[in-house]
Amino acid sequence: MLRYLAFRPVPAARAGARVGAARRHSTESRASTFGNQERLPRLPIPTLEATAARYLKSLRPLLSGAEYAQSERAVASFIGSDGLGPVLQQRLHEADKQAAASWLEDIWLNKAYLEWREPNFINANWAALLADSADAPVAAAPRGQTSGAQLARAARMTALLLDASDAINAQALAADTQRGAALCMNQFKWQFGTTRIARAQRDELVHQWPATARHILVMYRDCAVKVPVYGGGGRRASLAQLAAQLDLAVRRVDERLAQEPAPAPVARLTAGNRDNWAQARELLAQDAANREALATADTALFGVCLDVDLDPRDAHDAERSLAEFTHGGGGANRWFDKAVQLVVLNSGRLG
Repeated sequence: MLRYLAFRPVPAARAGARVGAARRHSTESRASTFGNQERLPRLPIPTLEATAARYLKSLRPLLSGAEYAQSERAVASFIGSDGLGPVLQQRLHEADKQAAASWLEDIWLNKAYLEWREPNFINANWAALLADSADAPVAAAPRGQTSGAQLARAARMTALLLDASDAINAQALAADTQRGAALCMNQFKWQFGTTRIARAQRDELVHQWPATARHILVMYRDCAVKVPVYGGGGRRASLAQLAAQLDLAVRRVDERLAQEPAPAPVARLTAGNRDNWAQARELLAQDAANREALATADTALFGVCLDVDLDPRDAHDAERSLAEFTHGGGGANRWFDKAVQLVVLNSGRLG
């Protein structure tokens, strides 16, 4: 059964305490963020002859003379008036008319990602090691324990990610350009509150924009924890409140695990074959508590993974740290379906 621990709402700020700004959303088109979207050029469809020529060019270094000649004849037959090429080219033009922005977008998303059945964490997700903090140098911490540097960096980076989410919601980001030409900003709408749902044969991407969820998903000791980051009226937790929420999450998990056996590492299923995870998720969802837990994970703005299994002798080893970021002790302390996961080691390293 997927463990889901509900925590109290973000505590009300004390008199004189610094709190985050109230959340702002905007669905109006502004030139600063999404105002250029309607003016972006559509992805052109190359002619059938151009596609055929590029295909043959790619074959030239790979084939013998006889093999290449055979390929030339096959291509000529394919693009000829009686071949299948013109039929498929016409279908592509019809698909382009139906596409909102690009004929390639859905094809690429489905074929390259959502229909791919192999594990996300090897084939789709990526990991990166961020620069160490100048204010809190990397230091070895006892295995199995959080550290002050870890929770402080997690709180700070959580605040910065919330800044980014709020800026996207408010359309306060400047639109990207390259050599004076506008670039598509639509991908920013898919950064927060986005999850890949395992389905049979093809996964589903779910998200909400503006991202209005009030919680993040914290993974600690292989437990998934719902941690509120916004309170009443959409007021965001301050940095001190975020640190307190993370500390509370850690203490609650530690207390729970001291009293009862560790739960089954359900999160590890998100690292497996997508059809296997889809089948398991369907079975889990038959239970009401599990459905609530899954919805909590799905709707979270992003994930924060607090890892405590790093060998203290490897605290300064960048390669070992990167390996920990990638798989998190076998995948049990990750929710690989989330679009964004912040990983913080108890050494203070961040990725």
